[in-house]
Amino acid sequence: MLVPLRRMAAVTFFVSVALTRYPNAAAEQWIEVKSPHFTITSDAGKGSTATLAWQLEQVRSEVAAMWPWAKVDLNKPLVIFALKDEQSLKMLAPKFWEKKGNGVSSVWVSGADRAYIAIRTDVQMDAQRHVNPYATSYFAYFSLILQQSVGRLPPWFARGLSGVMSNTVIDDKKIMLGPPAPWYLNTLHEGGRASLPDLVKATNASPLLRGDNLLMFDAQSWALVHYLMFADSGAHWANLGKYSALVAGGADPDVAFRETIGRPEDLETPVRVYMDRSLYSYRVIDLDASVAREKFATTTLTPADAASRRALFHVAMQRPVEARAAIEDARKAGGSPDAELAEGMLLDREDKDDAARAALTKATDGGTTNPYAYYRLATLTWRADADKATLEQLQALLRKAISLNTRYAAAYDFFASVSSQLGAPDASALALRAISLEPGDAHHRLTAARLLAREKKYDEALKHVQAGQDLADSEERAREAAQVRAWILQQKGGQ
Repeated sequence: MLVPLRRMAAVTFFVSVALTRYPNAAAEQWIEVKSPHFTITSDAGKGSTATLAWQLEQVRSEVAAMWPWAKVDLNKPLVIFALKDEQSLKMLAPKFWEKKGNGVSSVWVSGADRAYIAIRTDVQMDAQRHVNPYATSYFAYFSLILQQSVGRLPPWFARGLSGVMSNTVIDDKKIMLGPPAPWYLNTLHEGGRASLPDLVKATNASPLLRGDNLLMFDAQSWALVHYLMFADSGAHWANLGKYSALVAGGADPDVAFRETIGRPEDLETPVRVYMDRSLYSYRVIDLDASVAREKFATTTLTPADAASRRALFHVAMQRPVEARAAIEDARKAGGSPDAELAEGMLLDREDKDDAARAALTKATDGGTTNPYAYYRLATLTWRADADKATLEQLQALLRKAISLNTRYAAAYDFFASVSSQLGAPDASALALRAISLEPGDAHHRLTAARLLAREKKYDEALKHVQAGQDLADSEERAREAAQVRAWILQQKGGQ
C-alpha cells in the first residue's frame, strides 16, 4: 500500500501582537553570502556576514575532524540569517520580544522545509570570558548533525555533546572548544541531581527529560561529557571516542558504555567531584587555514527575493500575520516563486488542501529551487486510487525534489512507494537510500520492509520491520509495525 509521510502538523498560536514590518522593506539592502557549505541571507553587510560564514565553516571542520562518524552535511537544508542589530532580529522574530525583559541574540527553528538560524552580527563572541552568545543555535546545529548521524543516540550523550560543542568560541587565531558554560554550572550548583546510572540509562521518555527536570539533565549530561573529554588531562577522551564509534555503528549503548568507559556506578564519585570544582580545562584548536573568507561569493538580493525568504522564516516560526505581510511585500516587488511557496505552506497548515495545491503549483511552475515545494505538492496530489498518469506526475515532482536536494530522505521514501506501485522492480533501493540518510526514522524502515516483501526478500524485510518497531516513537507507529510484520509473515508463508 502506498503510504506518504504524515502531513504537516497544524499548530495555532493565540498571541495578540501588532503587525511588525520592515520599514521601507523594498529599500533594505539584503545580500547573500555563500561559503563552501553555508548560504547566509543578510542585512548586515558583506564583512560581518563573511565572518559569520567563516566561523561556521571552522565549526563544521572541527566537528568533522573530531568525530569521523558525524555526517556534517545536513539532510535538511540549513538556512541562516545574519542580522545587523537587535531591531532587525526583532522584526524577523518578534515572538522573543513580546514579553517585557525578553530578547535574544540568536534564534533557531525547524520548519517543514528547512532548519533556520537567525543571528545578530553585532554581538561578538566573547573570547575573554570564553562564552559563545549563540550557544542556543549552536546546540541546535550540533543536535541536527547527531540526529542524522546515528539512528538513536542515548540522550545523555546527544545532549551532553551538543552542550559541550555549543560553547565553541572562535577568534581570528584559534578555536576554544569546551570552555565551561556558566548556565550549566549555575544549574548544577542548585542541587537535585540524578544518579549517574540513572542519567546514563535515561531514554527520551524518561521523567528526567520532562519539564524543569530537563535543565538539570542537560547540565549533568554536559558535565559527564565534559569530564570524559577534558578531565585528567584528556585521559578519558579516547574511550569516549571508542564509545561514540560503537554506538554510531549500532552497538547497544549500555554495553558499549561498560566496555569502553566503565561502570556508571564507578564514575559516580569522580564525576560528582568534577561537577563541584571551580576550574575546568578545555582545548585550544588551530583554525582550518583552508577556509578563506575573502573567496566567499556575495550576491545582492532583489527586494522580492529578500521578502520571500523572510516570509518562509515567519512560516517556520508559525507567524502567519508576519508571513503574509512579507508575501505581500514580495508580490509588490515583482513576485517570487518562494513567496507562493510560503503562501502554500500557510494554506496547508490551515488544512485548505485545494488552495495549498494551487499555491504550490504556482511555486513549482515558477521555478522555485526549494525541494519541499515539489515534495509537498506530490503528497497533497496523491490519492489511494491514483491512476498511472497521476503516479507518473508524482514521480516527476519527487524526482525534481531529489535533484534539488540529493539528501532528501522523505522524498526518497515516497518516491520508492510510487515507483513500486508503477511496477519498478528495484524500488526498495530508494527506500534503503532514505534509511541511510535518516537511520532513526521508523517510517523509512517500514516502507523498505513493505517493498522488500513485494520483491520476495522476506528475511531482509523482517529485519527492517524489527528496526521499525525498535524505533517506533508512538503507539500508532508500533501498531503499524506489527501489522506490517503480520502481513510479511503471511506473504512468506504463502510463497
